[in-house]
Amino acid sequence: MDLLKELLNSKKFVAMIIGVIATFLSRRLGLPEEQVAEVIGLIIAYVVGQGIADNGKEAAKIAGNSL
Repeated sequence: MDLLKELLNSKKFVAMIIGVIATFLSRRLGLPEEQVAEVIGLIIAYVVGQGIADNGKEAAKIAGNSL
């Protein structure tokens, strides 16, 4: 249960879930693939950017502890 709570608090996980839901809904609604690809690309960019930011936070914590 703690894992589920931790995942739902993760911005990256929530963005990924939104991307998956958007993909399935787009097929049901008949949206053009180009538009769906753009939205998914934005979500991927967000997840990657958030991962880089999180990595920077961890590196700063480690560097701060070693001083």
